Amino acid sequence: MTLLTMTELAGQPEIASPVGLPWFPAIMAHCGALWRGFTHAKTHREVLRFLLRIPAITEFVFSDRSFSFKYLTQNYLVRGFTVDQRASCFLYHYHRLHQALPDSFLRRTFHEDIPILEIPEGANRFVLTLGLSRPSYKEGELSLHLRVDGNIVFVLSFTIVPGWVVNSQASEILLITRLQGVKGAYSHISDATKTLHDVAPDALLFAALQGVANAFGIVEIVAVSATRQSYYSRRAAAVFEEAYDEFFAGLGILKDAAGFFHIPLPFQEKPLSIIKHGHKLRTKEKRTFKQQIQSACADFFAETAPAASHQPSIQLPNGLVPLIHSLPASRA
Repeated sequence: MTLLTMTELAGQPEIASPVGLPWFPAIMAHCGALWRGFTHAKTHREVLRFLLRIPAITEFVFSDRSFSFKYLTQNYLVRGFTVDQRASCFLYHYHRLHQALPDSFLRRTFHEDIPILEIPEGANRFVLTLGLSRPSYKEGELSLHLRVDGNIVFVLSFTIVPGWVVNSQASEILLITRLQGVKGAYSHISDATKTLHDVAPDALLFAALQGVANAFGIVEIVAVSATRQSYYSRRAAAVFEEAYDEFFAGLGILKDAAGFFHIPLPFQEKPLSIIKHGHKLRTKEKRTFKQQIQSACADFFAETAPAASHQPSIQLPNGLVPLIHSLPASRA
């Protein structure tokens, strides 16, 4: 089970710091994003044009000037994505949220983690929350958190993206790009697993994400493999593989040649007929619990954001580079 941030697991920041200059990597990363903004000026103009016509997003752009440059960061979302793929993902995600969520809810996601489900099990307080991914800014736009007694112990980060970026036939997918425990939270993670019907936090959050997909009318989830994760390093390859490849392979999901796990929805778990005798009853209980989590998360969005399940019409904004294939029409 992964208990460190992926940056820590990778061992080193993307750019090594000169002795006595701990701020150097951040400065260099910022300069890199600015340079890519200069060399992809047409794309960045379209990104800004979109962001600045939605009040809820515009407010955040002016409060966090780095926000509009996120997609220009190296390895944003997925290792190996081009700038055009990253821009497409970034724009599509916020177009979709703008169409689906009430403005007040969208504003809240920028500034706080919103409780979407409290799980009344045991003596501890278990809550699932949703909010803008932070402090890591390139491993996904939204994060689902499992909180135990108010403390975040596990994180699943995802983005709503057009299917073509991962060679999916679906028009849009939920792309999982981060799935990890929090450093120092081992005891909370262990206690949560025991209390929550032996459902580990990664499986719990995956069930919650299926509920989000149901609410948004999305029919496929895609997850990165270890080598496509933003902070992957050979030095920590085994830990990355455990967190991503082993988790999804354990669910019976195959990895494609491009390094992605494709999960059609509704997700079909392994038949009970192949579960060992003596484990079937416990397996049924775990699956029932995960289904309850999934349904509760779907119900939250059905009530809070009834427009979420509306499939957006697709149009290409004027002047946007051709490789940014499609974006939903803007809400009036």
